[in-house]
Amino acid sequence: MADQPPPAPPGATSWTSWAQSIVNGAVGDYLHARQNGLGIAMAFYHHDRPLPLQREAILQAHPHPTTRLCVLVHGLGCNEDVWTYPDPARPAGETSYGAALQADLGYTPLFVRYNSGLAIAENGRQLATLLADLVEAYPLPVDELILIGHSMGGLVIRYACHDAAQHQAPWVGHVRQVFYLGSPHDGAPLALLSHIAAEVLTAVPNPITRLIGDIFNLRSQGIKDLRAAPLVDAHGHHPAEEPVPQQVVPWLMTAQHYLVVGTLGDDPQHLASILLGDGLVLVPRMPTTPPDGTGPDPILPDQIVCFPRTGHLRLARDPAVYQQIRRWCAGAEGVLDGA
Repeated sequence: MADQPPPAPPGATSWTSWAQSIVNGAVGDYLHARQNGLGIAMAFYHHDRPLPLQREAILQAHPHPTTRLCVLVHGLGCNEDVWTYPDPARPAGETSYGAALQADLGYTPLFVRYNSGLAIAENGRQLATLLADLVEAYPLPVDELILIGHSMGGLVIRYACHDAAQHQAPWVGHVRQVFYLGSPHDGAPLALLSHIAAEVLTAVPNPITRLIGDIFNLRSQGIKDLRAAPLVDAHGHHPAEEPVPQQVVPWLMTAQHYLVVGTLGDDPQHLASILLGDGLVLVPRMPTTPPDGTGPDPILPDQIVCFPRTGHLRLARDPAVYQQIRRWCAGAEGVLDGA
């Protein structure tokens, strides 16, 4: 490690890393199937480099680790830099939600990078394994684990918890809170529209429209999964010629779950806000089942917060959103004024 150049500072993820993440989001399953070197292997990243899950490497990245961990998982076509605040004038300790939680509440932040073009179920299983390896290699006993997912990242977290609970993985017992920022639990309408367009175009008996339909279908499995989230196939595969399987992935009943959503307009009840949501994901339906584990949605109304005038990407890097997360982490009830 001594022969390597010094790591990039936080927020300085290279343009090549961003390009690779975008390509993985678009055709990552193709890259993975062909063992192409551009495919991203899921790992924790620190300063634009994979963090080996070894005690010494973790201590080098986090010289003062705590027993409280915060794991952040990005969304489709992104990487860990999506969490970095865009304002360069912010204090050094407030570069991201993870860094701010470390400064304010003593959480040790770890950022996941992964191939977002793979099926959500596959990435969920990989995340479950990664978290198991983290807890085993971590230099201190883990007392608490909170998970924060943006967009697709929230669905990957949800599947990871489901997989870990099924296999009775020890790490899942440490999960106290899970935060979903703009995660399409009811499916993403843009992904659904592209799926419908592809089906229609390939059905038209014209070679040109069929070609266009085939191009539409050149979408990664991760993108295709978004149209039906959380109705994911247990095997992580949706053949185009088969109907989407109706298997709901349950919430982790031993943790508290919080949904953060945005709308482009000022009024979340306005028709435009209802139809457009944050630009990519709609405001979720309010849960109707009790939070005692007897239903599929153990989320109370005050665990869903909508931020007006907040687009999809901004949910991952907005000071007001962070303050709401911090409030929940600190055990405060309710929502912030203005949210």
